[in-house]
Amino acid sequence: MDVVAALQEHLDRLTFADRGTDEVTELLIAATVEWATASGWRAYRRARSVVPLPPPYEQQFSVVDVGVARPSAPPLVIEVDHADRRRTLDKLAAEAAAGREALWVRWGSGRLTVPPPPIRLVPFPVISRRGPSGARVHSHTANTNRPAPAHTTPQGSYSIVPMDPDIDLVLRAYAAFAAGDIAAAVRDLAPDVVWIEPDEFPDGGRHDGRAAVARYLQASYDSWRELHSSPAAARAGDSIVVVHRVHGVLADGTEHTAVATDVFTVVEGRVVRMEAQAGG
Repeated sequence: MDVVAALQEHLDRLTFADRGTDEVTELLIAATVEWATASGWRAYRRARSVVPLPPPYEQQFSVVDVGVARPSAPPLVIEVDHADRRRTLDKLAAEAAAGREALWVRWGSGRLTVPPPPIRLVPFPVISRRGPSGARVHSHTANTNRPAPAHTTPQGSYSIVPMDPDIDLVLRAYAAFAAGDIAAAVRDLAPDVVWIEPDEFPDGGRHDGRAAVARYLQASYDSWRELHSSPAAARAGDSIVVVHRVHGVLADGTEHTAVATDVFTVVEGRVVRMEAQAGG
C-alpha cells in the first residue's frame, strides 16, 4: 500500500474528544511513530533535518517531527502541523531534494492546503469548537469504514481513552518541553513550585518558583542538538509518577541517553512540587 494511504488509514482510527491544539499534534506524532514501528521501520522523533538553522546557529540543524529509516526504500520525513507554515513547506522541499520522501500531516477543521509536489499531503480532519475556558478544542471519531490494517488490534480501532486530568496536565508539559516550548511547559506550574532535580544532573538540585524552573528547562533543552523524549505516567496515590527516558545527540555531538523518575504533586490543576531521581 502507498505510504500516504497507509498512514492516513492508521491515523483515521484515532478517537479523541475535546483535546487542545498541542495535544492533538502530539497524539498525531505519537500515532505516526507507532505506524512506522508497526511497519517494521525505525522511527525517530525530532530527527535531524538537512536544513541548517539561521545565523548564528548555522553549524546546527533543524529537526523534523518524525524521521523513518526504511531498509529497502528512501527515508521518510514527516511533519505534523495545525497551522499553514511556510517554514514547514521549505523544510520538506529541502528534504525531498535530498532524496527523502516528504509527507505533511495537516490537521484542522477547515480546508487544508495541498502542498506542491513532491511534498505529499496526509489530511486529518477534526471537529473544532470553543471549550469552557474559551480555548479551541478538537475531536475526531475513528473511521470504522476502512478495513483494519494487519498490525492493529482485533477490534480494528485505535482509541485515546479519557485520561486522568492530572496525568494529562503533566504529559502536556513533557510534550511542550520536547517541542522547545518552555513557556507552555511551565504554564501549569504553581508560582511557588518546588522543583528538585538529581544533584548529578547539570544544574541539578532545587529550583524555587516558575521562573527558576523555566530557566532550568531552557538550559536543559538547549543542551541537546537532537532530542527524543518518551515519558510514561501513572498515578500513585496523590502523586503522578513519570518514568522519563530521553535520548539523542547533545550539543557537542555526542550521543546520550538518560532516564529519570519524576514525582509530581498536583493541587487544583497546578503542579506544586516535582522531585526527580536518576534512573527508572
